[in-house]
Amino acid sequence: MRLDGDKIKQLRIARGWSQEQLSEASGLNLRTIQRLEKGGVAALESGRALAAVFEVELSTLIVDAEQAAKPATFREAIEHCFINYAEFYGTSRRSQYWWFFLFVLITVGVADLMNVVLASVVTLLLALPLLAVGTRRLRDGGHSPWWQLLLIVPFGQVVVLILYAMPTLEERP
Repeated sequence: MRLDGDKIKQLRIARGWSQEQLSEASGLNLRTIQRLEKGGVAALESGRALAAVFEVELSTLIVDAEQAAKPATFREAIEHCFINYAEFYGTSRRSQYWWFFLFVLITVGVADLMNVVLASVVTLLLALPLLAVGTRRLRDGGHSPWWQLLLIVPFGQVVVLILYAMPTLEERP
């Protein structure tokens, strides 16, 4: 099940707890707490442990299926990608990837119009977040992130772009 990472973080901060303190109180691993606050998938037992610690119903921590399926807006996608610029685990929805890809194309294009050196610098700065969101997008589609190595092969980009466009595993028939 997918838990609402923002809700978990809000409840933790409202109690004045660090992630380590929540880990000790719930009996969950610190790394699990960090992953769940990023919106990761949790086992039923982990969700129950957090609900018990926060003294709330488990249903308040679960992400609504409609909310999870709702496409990200341009702004939400950009924020998500920059906040998680170096996170190579977890998943990203199609809308998050493609909005960020559009942002990168526009930004590099505008920088190229200004100065070639500026375009190179902008490209280098945006490469890590783009690779991270690409990795998460491939995982969401059920593919290995290693497919991105085809980006350096002539015409390999076509294969990778097709994989980026594949629906989430949960959306497939």
